[in-house]
Amino acid sequence: MVKKQMVDNLSLNTKIDDIFIIKNVEFRVRRDKRTIDMFFKIADKTGEIEAINWDVSSDKVEELGKIEFARVQGQITKRKIDRTLQATVSSLIKTTPLNEDYSDYLPQSKENLDELMDNIFSKIDSIENYHLQNLLKSFFDDPEFAQKFKRAPAATKVHQPYLGGLLEHTVNVVDICETVGNIYKEMNRDFLITMAILHDIGKIREYAYDKAMEHTDEGKLLGHITIGIEMVDQKIKSLDSFPKDLELMAKHTLLSHHGHFEFGSPRLPSILAAIALHYADEMDAKVSGFINIKEENKDFKEKWSKWIWWLERSIYLDEKAILKNKINEAEKK
Repeated sequence: MVKKQMVDNLSLNTKIDDIFIIKNVEFRVRRDKRTIDMFFKIADKTGEIEAINWDVSSDKVEELGKIEFARVQGQITKRKIDRTLQATVSSLIKTTPLNEDYSDYLPQSKENLDELMDNIFSKIDSIENYHLQNLLKSFFDDPEFAQKFKRAPAATKVHQPYLGGLLEHTVNVVDICETVGNIYKEMNRDFLITMAILHDIGKIREYAYDKAMEHTDEGKLLGHITIGIEMVDQKIKSLDSFPKDLELMAKHTLLSHHGHFEFGSPRLPSILAAIALHYADEMDAKVSGFINIKEENKDFKEKWSKWIWWLERSIYLDEKAILKNKINEAEKK
């Protein structure tokens, strides 16, 4: 069977009848202390929409709370003030996805992931420091690790929130670091590139990404920085004679790469490579996230986006059209 309805094609008053992922299920009891409503999201690889199943029988709560995939019947009944849609669901029947690889349900990178992995392996081969190259190979020579790294998302929201997103983000950060190293000759290239490759490895365990992309219990409790430090620590212990001072620098760089205490870094960058990695990481996350917002708003006929919580601002949407028109005008002259 082929999935006929995608989230990004749904609009106000559209009738819904297809199989979707069921996410973020929450049951709320009304003021009468008896009536239960189910709030959740229906999702596929193109996006997600808020949905409500009104007046749920109490004996159905446990069953409905465990549904991962369902045939959803209902209608898009509301466009909220922030322009997002909301569905009213009349029927929710547990089922299996339409394809075994979940390709209709999980968003995926548009990049060639095999080429991106070749890029990572090429960078590893270019590392001249024996200990750093050995550390990288201890991870990437493991086919199971490499496959998880290739498939993992970089996030569940904001930047590269799709399969292959972690790999795409890492390659971008490595490329930015290469440029930084070419500008600032004081930078140790081997160390900076090694840390760029390893900085987010904890995300292969922070997120689940087989049937749906969501945080694991380990991810919620520890976060990818702590998980990554643990992974690096275990590998270093398995290597012969890894220098202790180099180990401390590597761990510090991983611990501090978010750059701020409030963003989850238990230490602030205190060495040259650490500050460079932080800004390279932040640049790709912010720019990629910005691009995602513009893509999501491409069909919206307004100059400004809605308020973006992680940027604490709205963004201007006419930029591309204005620049394109100015270029065309210049060419005509």
